Amino acid sequence: MCATSTDKFWFTGPRLPAILPQLVGPLRLVLVASSILLCSLSIRATSVVALLDSKNDSVVIAADCRVNRTVDSLSECKIIDKPGCTVAIAGLYREKTTAFDLRKLVDAACQYPGDLRAKAEAFLRISRIPYERAVRHIRNVEGGNFGRTAERNATEVIFAGIQDGHVALIVRGLLADSAGRISFERFESVAPSYTRAGYFLGLNGHIRAHVNSHPDWMKEDHVGLAHRFVEMEMEAHPDSAGPPISEVQIDKDGHVHWLDKGACESRPTDPTARGIIAN
Repeated sequence: MCATSTDKFWFTGPRLPAILPQLVGPLRLVLVASSILLCSLSIRATSVVALLDSKNDSVVIAADCRVNRTVDSLSECKIIDKPGCTVAIAGLYREKTTAFDLRKLVDAACQYPGDLRAKAEAFLRISRIPYERAVRHIRNVEGGNFGRTAERNATEVIFAGIQDGHVALIVRGLLADSAGRISFERFESVAPSYTRAGYFLGLNGHIRAHVNSHPDWMKEDHVGLAHRFVEMEMEAHPDSAGPPISEVQIDKDGHVHWLDKGACESRPTDPTARGIIAN
């Protein structure tokens, strides 16, 4: 669903229940630990899948390209590729009045000196105030609609690349409460433990069903699996997630291989809008 104002883009959608209640914290994405789906709270639309193949020391990311706004739906690239810093994004994408732009903030974080984790932490630091301004503006303007857009719905990014000599997935999120106050989310899958096999942002009900009914799912080809996972959710939720699918793989040396650029072939055509890249 889109918020009511015409100057925003979100990646939005339905809320889903927690799977394991013993996990504490406002998780808005799905964490995959070994073959166990850890949790899924307050999930919105879009479908972004990031899988870590520890056996082959590689990472694959797939994302739909649907962007919802009030009057129509557009295609938008949800994977940002910078040297040593590949990022998948979900949540509040752009807010015109406050000049919030998630892509620009990710670009700036990727240029920050240091390793992948340092860049992820830089994203939180430089994004907190702009994000707080944006969600408070949305709260003030939209009132009751705030709960369907920003409140308790995180904006999340997955930093993928090399950390400590191995491929890694590092997730950072910005979360607003009912007063517009911002808190952070931090999750990681890094060597040597690789406790989580991947992350699902956004729509994931059919992905979870597949994981639950296929205990050996991680033995499947990760490239084909990531594509199929996103395709499942697009077919089930055509109004929230849609083609084309962008897919990228990062090998053990940190080299990025675009399997399908999808909407990433071109940059956004509407720089004035505030958008939702369903998360």
